[in-house]
Formats: sequence, structure tokens, C-alpha cells
Amino acid sequence: LRKVCDPRINHRPPVPSTCPKRMGEIMQKCWSSDPLFRPFAKDLDMIFGEMTANDTEPLVESNPNTRLRTEVARGDMLYEVFPKAVADKLKAGQKVEPETHNNVTIFFGDIVRFTDISRVLSAVKVCNMLDRLYLAFDALATKHEVFKVETIGDAWMGVTNLENDQNETHAKRIALFAIDAVAAASKVLVDEDDPDAGYVHIRVGFHSGPVVSNVIGSLNPRYGLFGDSVNTASRMESLSLSDRIQCSEAAAKILAEQDPALPLRKRGKVAVKGKGNMVTYWVGGSGARLVPKVSGQARVNFAGDIVSPVPKSPRPKHGLQAMGFHVSRKHEVQEELEPEPTTSAPPSYGLSSRVPFEKALSQ
Repeated sequence: LRKVCDPRINHRPPVPSTCPKRMGEIMQKCWSSDPLFRPFAKDLDMIFGEMTANDTEPLVESNPNTRLRTEVARGDMLYEVFPKAVADKLKAGQKVEPETHNNVTIFFGDIVRFTDISRVLSAVKVCNMLDRLYLAFDALATKHEVFKVETIGDAWMGVTNLENDQNETHAKRIALFAIDAVAAASKVLVDEDDPDAGYVHIRVGFHSGPVVSNVIGSLNPRYGLFGDSVNTASRMESLSLSDRIQCSEAAAKILAEQDPALPLRKRGKVAVKGKGNMVTYWVGGSGARLVPKVSGQARVNFAGDIVSPVPKSPRPKHGLQAMGFHVSRKHEVQEELEPEPTTSAPPSYGLSSRVPFEKALSQ
């Protein structure tokens, strides 16, 4: 305090590197050692009234996550939440009418065992985990030109061919985004303070079809997609498995045309609530599991990551107890550690396959 009060020392805090130049000059005048050089409140009112957003908003930093947040803060938030055409109408005070989109591809992804994670971690740590995960997804969405619709809890929803002309690439964009999203999630720690808690695992599903978009409500208006295609895409995600991408037959047909080199593996008929049996496909990777899985017995944490191998014992006390899991979670352990039963090995489709995709769909 003596250094601050002593006019000879005139100790003052440094101006942040992100502070705009004009704002920094005003700050320095306000804490001048000579009171005569300090502006009056009425003078500041006039100065601030003449300033623009560029004079007051923080500058962009080099860190990718910080830059992403700063760009959102500097821009008009309407354009971050709504498509441009919708944001323009809302800004002009016009009513937004429902809009039909004949062919879009909808992505859903959520965290495997999120309920277990939420029970073990504090709410603050869960929020931090979701923030780190969604920042990675948002950056990938920008890269692949996927429009982020919303996040609901641990679920991330996106769509292509909604506002841009992506008729020839919408399924391909979602598929490549999904592959990158699974890889990105596997690098996000569940708990930064406890690396042994493992990394995030997600399940992904997508579907192609028609939807209707609209802005609902006037208080905190929400932009949403409506139609059976949204429900089907959600079912593809909920019936998928950890670190895997499942798509509907409709999306698989379009994807095979837009990117023949991307592997597709027929999963077979899956019972879908409200839809009956649907033929679905695994997307990407030789075995469609995009994060390597360790075979054999192993001890895993609640996030599903391998912690350390468990040596085989000729007479184990109990298989589940040996892996550190409660008996009631038997079905979850099997889903993560046991391979899927295969009666016949379905072929993968892409440039490396000689089996026509149309013939595979009829199998």
C-alpha cells in the first residue's frame, strides 16, 4: 500500500495483454499519480459513450480454448446459437417460421457410464469434464462444418446440411466428425486431479432424413429440430456401444456414395423402440471399435479404461470380484471386456472390399 500511495514509486498493476489499447490508456489516466490528470466521472461517461465494441472487448489470445471463448464473447451471441438466416430475423424482430429440410444428417453422442461418473465425482468436477469435452467437440464441429444444435446433460447434438449447401457431403462430414470425436474424447481425463479415473468414452449414433427446424418460445428461445429423423438418430446413439459409431441403413447408403473409402460393417437387425427391427451399420475402423481394447482379463476403472492386467488364476474366487466390480454391474463389465458374439464375420465395405454395397444391404 505504501508503494501505491507514494507518488515517487507510483506502484500500479500491469495492463493485461488482452486489454484493448484505448481502454488501457484510460486505465492509466485513472490511476495517475497526479490527481489533476485523472478524469472525472462525467468525462468517463462521455468517453465510454463514444467507444465501440472493438475499444472495450478483450483481444484474442493464442491459446485455442481461450481464443474460442473470446471469439464467442466478442461476437453477437445470436449467431453462435442460431443459424445466420434465423439470427438475422430475430435481430430484426421478425417472426421465425418453421423450415423444412429434406435431407440432413443428425449426430448424437453421449458419455458411457455418465451416471456412475456423476455419482463418484463432485458436481464441479463433472462440469469441468463436460466443459473440456465439449470444447474439443466444438472445435471439431468448426473443422467439419457441423452445426451444433444443443447439449443436453452429457449428450452433444449436431447436424449437417442445415444451413450450408452440403447435399453431396453431409453424411461424410458427420462420419468424419464422429470418428474424430471418439478419438478426442479418449484423450479427455475424467478427473484431472486423479488420472487413475481414466479417460472419457462415448457412444455415437447418426441418421439421415428430413427434419423441421424452428425457434420455440420467446423467453430464452430455443432452436430445435423436430421429426422422426431426430428420434431415429437418438436411438442409433443409445443402442450403440462404447467407442463405436452406429448409423442407420438410410445414412449408410448415403455415406457409401459420398465416401466409398470409409469402412462400413453391417451390424444386423437391432430392435429399436417405436421402430421395430432396423438394420444398422458400424462406421469406421477395421472392427468398428475406434479406441483399442485390451483382450483377456483386466481390471478397469469406472470410466472403462484398463488400469492393470490381472494375472489368470486357475481357480478364481469370482470373475467380477477379481476385476473390482460389484456383482450388480455384471452386464456393464461384459459390454466393455467381452467381444461381441459373431456367428459369421460380416464384410467391411469401402475401397478395399469387392462386395457391392447394394448387395450387402440386401443380406
